[in-house]
Amino acid sequence: MTEIKRRNRRKQTLTLKERLLESAEQARTLARQMAPCRERESMIRKARLAETTAALEEWIRSPGLRSPD
Repeated sequence: MTEIKRRNRRKQTLTLKERLLESAEQARTLARQMAPCRERESMIRKARLAETTAALEEWIRSPGLRSPD
């Protein structure tokens, strides 16, 4: 018998920008606690990517689309 897969639907209480910035802060906090290593650099890169994505998302949603700073 084939099982029907259902999507996990959940009402988001935070905006995408807020979730991205929260994720970036968590990654930076973890990175600060680590000794210099590849995993630490990966966490810093993840934080930077989340912050950039949040800025782009804000830019895309803004009226009159201005070029990013």
